[in-house]
Amino acid sequence: MYSPRPFLRIPESDGDWVRKALLTANLLDKDFRIESRDGMLFIPLRHEVEHERIREILGVVAFETGRKDFDPLSKCPRTLKDALAGTMGAEQMALLPRAYDMVGDIAVLELPEEIASYGKQIGEAFLAVHSSFMTVLAKRGAVSGTSRTRQYEFLAGQRKTKTVHTEYGCRIAVDLAKAYFSPRLLEEHSRIAKQVNDDELIIDMFTGVGCFPLHITRAHDSRVVAIDINPDAIRLLRESMSMNRLRGEIVPVVADSGVYVRANFFKNADRIIMNHPSGALEFVSEACHAIRDNGVIHYHAFTGADNSDEEMIEKVTQVISKSGRDLVEIAQLKRVRESAPHEYQMVADLIIR
Repeated sequence: MYSPRPFLRIPESDGDWVRKALLTANLLDKDFRIESRDGMLFIPLRHEVEHERIREILGVVAFETGRKDFDPLSKCPRTLKDALAGTMGAEQMALLPRAYDMVGDIAVLELPEEIASYGKQIGEAFLAVHSSFMTVLAKRGAVSGTSRTRQYEFLAGQRKTKTVHTEYGCRIAVDLAKAYFSPRLLEEHSRIAKQVNDDELIIDMFTGVGCFPLHITRAHDSRVVAIDINPDAIRLLRESMSMNRLRGEIVPVVADSGVYVRANFFKNADRIIMNHPSGALEFVSEACHAIRDNGVIHYHAFTGADNSDEEMIEKVTQVISKSGRDLVEIAQLKRVRESAPHEYQMVADLIIR
């Protein structure tokens, strides 16, 4: 029998980063399960903590403390297969996902059609194994449409798609059902931010929830015009701007990127980010209109069996030439992530004159 544990009660929206902060401070009791109730989280602590110490860790986040009973994690299965023992056959077990995307406190799984009917059981089992998550979703279909969103199936936990995701200390408001976001671009966000210098004018033509602008302006005193045709994406970016200390300036814009860029810039942007691998080629002419001599275009595209790296470069070079500009140098060509079997998202850093 376990005695009541000291707890910290906080808003659910702050759960991901507070949990990490408590782990860093060695205050989170990892032997017990975090509980959720009415939009609030009850986080078990290793021992009583003075309010002044909690304020040092949490800053302005509202909190309460107390004592209550928590379910021990020692009762939980260690693997997904352990948790599902007896509910699925060996063939189905072999198809269970070995990896998942972590978006704040939401886990996103990819379930083959052969085991999709077991989705609810898999979701509950996942939470039993990974108790730090609050929600389990499954991808349904590909990213599509002008808003670049995809469908998700709710599997277990709290019925939500919105959370706060953290990348290298950058807090990002995300709603998976309403705006484009991929946690698999973490290193690409960081890579481009490290290339930026203070005082640059940067255009992010397909900003989504604004990961590139947030990373850049946290680190540099630069100006980033962040454009997306999806108003939900820009609304989420504005939320994130209020959650981060920014050195630079972000100008959020809801617009058709091609129309806006051509109307508002002419050879004065130092850097343009084109993270729309399925559609960026259609907007290269507008980027060429806006980029200064020796400026950089970070051009993203998919490559695979039907479109090699060489074909990707050939296609974008042709559009650059038709736009009256020259490709001076490919500063870097690299693979960002695997987007499907034998298909990759690539990025080319193009120096334009």
